[in-house]
Amino acid sequence: MKIQARITIPYAVANYAEMRDRGFYYVDKTDYIPRLEAYKAPVFLRPRRFGKSLLVSTLAHYYDRTLAHRFEDLFGGTYIGSHPTPEHNRYMIIRYDFSAMVMADNMEGLEQNFNDLNCSPVEIMVLHNHDLFGDFKFTARGNASKMLEEALAYARGHGFPPVYILIDEYDNFTNQLLTSYNDPL
Repeated sequence: MKIQARITIPYAVANYAEMRDRGFYYVDKTDYIPRLEAYKAPVFLRPRRFGKSLLVSTLAHYYDRTLAHRFEDLFGGTYIGSHPTPEHNRYMIIRYDFSAMVMADNMEGLEQNFNDLNCSPVEIMVLHNHDLFGDFKFTARGNASKMLEEALAYARGHGFPPVYILIDEYDNFTNQLLTSYNDPL
């Protein structure tokens, strides 16, 4: 009698590499990647709990130049693994997640919370691409917008690969602002 391996259905797992590494059941939607590349700035508008975070993670793993050595591990057996586009593993990735954005009572507090949340993704991109950025240092630490400008200008000025910016829960921030306050900030 042949024993079938159990397939584990993931719950609350939105990390593509974790899904693949742990052998979780995965519905392959990578055939959408070539279609997404036809758009200049794709935006995913889907209801909550519809897999947007996993899709963002999938795109991050697919386009991240620092994960090229794992391409077969991560995408083997998927549509895009058999039909990779020329864009795979060509980008430096900045991945924002606005789900953790904390509201504040005033504009200064809101700006501080925004900076606290969004400086890290830029720092992570520089760290993951240390082979290119070397001893690069931010001059505007603590200011997410200026740090992004500095990193992008440095990358552009040195002919680095392009930066792919992914934003998860992009609507969470504005939804919280609209629903949390009776008075405008």
